[in-house]
Amino acid sequence: MWAVAVLASLAILVILLLCVPLELLLRVNADAKPRFRMRLAWLFGLVTKELRREKKKPEEEKEAVERKRKPRDRRADARVIFEVLRTEGLFGGLSRLLRSILSRIRIRELGANLRVGLDNPADTGLLFAFIAPANLLLSYASPNEIRLQASFGDEAVVEGYLYGTARLQPIQLVAPLMGFAFSLPTIRAVKTLILTRWKGKK
Repeated sequence: MWAVAVLASLAILVILLLCVPLELLLRVNADAKPRFRMRLAWLFGLVTKELRREKKKPEEEKEAVERKRKPRDRRADARVIFEVLRTEGLFGGLSRLLRSILSRIRIRELGANLRVGLDNPADTGLLFAFIAPANLLLSYASPNEIRLQASFGDEAVVEGYLYGTARLQPIQLVAPLMGFAFSLPTIRAVKTLILTRWKGKK
């Protein structure tokens, strides 16, 4: 009897923990030294994880190039990916999962001040003709400053910053993730992956 009580208590504790919101902070600086920062905070800041990425130093870039030069059977990897992607219904399941996750994310803060330009001024004008309505809508809908400026020079340029904060309750992802993981297309895709890998090792 005590074992059932312990398991029930653990289940309730897990559910309560999953109800605690997950906070996401994202900031991107696009200047002479591009920087990327993403911070995840859970349990009201008791659990945090921060990811930072800055422009690589010449030594780091050299090491990355050397790692890419290492021999690897890319044809086999491409064949495995192709076989998995051919699974009927997998794309539909992934699309529904992505829409379900995005619908549960609550954006609390969003701001941007970017100056963007392409190599050709005509291409820059065409790009802003497409994004201008969305830019206008975001400027009115968001309480924060959102500015996108065009640069009609002869060189491609992206300068400025972008930041945002969002909140998500992990428990809201349980149902869609379980539904996708145990769906027939996903099971078929996993089976295809295992069989293809096994045949490749023979």
